[in-house]
Amino acid sequence: MKKKFYFGRVKSRKISRIKESSFKKYLKTKNIYRLNSKKKLILEIGIGMGENLIYLSKRNIKKNIIGVDPFKNGMVNVSDYCINNNIKNIYLYPYVFQKFINKFKKLRFDIIYVLFPDPWPKKRHNKRRIVNEDFLKKIFAILKKKGRVFFSTDNLDYYMNVRTIIKKFPYIKVKKINKIVTIKTKFYLKAEKKGNRINSLLFSKN
Repeated sequence: MKKKFYFGRVKSRKISRIKESSFKKYLKTKNIYRLNSKKKLILEIGIGMGENLIYLSKRNIKKNIIGVDPFKNGMVNVSDYCINNNIKNIYLYPYVFQKFINKFKKLRFDIIYVLFPDPWPKKRHNKRRIVNEDFLKKIFAILKKKGRVFFSTDNLDYYMNVRTIIKKFPYIKVKKINKIVTIKTKFYLKAEKKGNRINSLLFSKN
């Protein structure tokens, strides 16, 4: 049986034909294969509605930003914003990270963000969590030397599990972050409203 990589929804609401068409054109125009390899690269895995991706593109206009997420509404939201605001440095990959890493193994990133991935809180669903040993092995392989990975979650069990797994990577330096990693996204505000403590880690490649 083929292993399933994604367990959530790919759409939460219907997308208009116009936006769908614009999105497809955007993907053709902003083809990841045609990236300028000399520019610094930032990757966000799981972009949600894309607030952080857009924020990063504005703060890093001389860098290329790639967003990877099979959730279509967020992707269309970003492409629509980029078209209307003439943003040139955002590239999108609307599929699971596992497919992305298989296609673009040669890309090397300066910074990688994994913010508020689905915690799958029920114990029987823990295996569905994206951040596991195999995932970390893959992102550290595409991370440049002295590159950084930011991870945030409001699920304590998920956080403690990642802290345990990271011990298997002696070449990675770990630091707990006690401030907001970038901006307060929809998922950050949702966690804050619930009163959940947000735990963030910074992984650095020696």
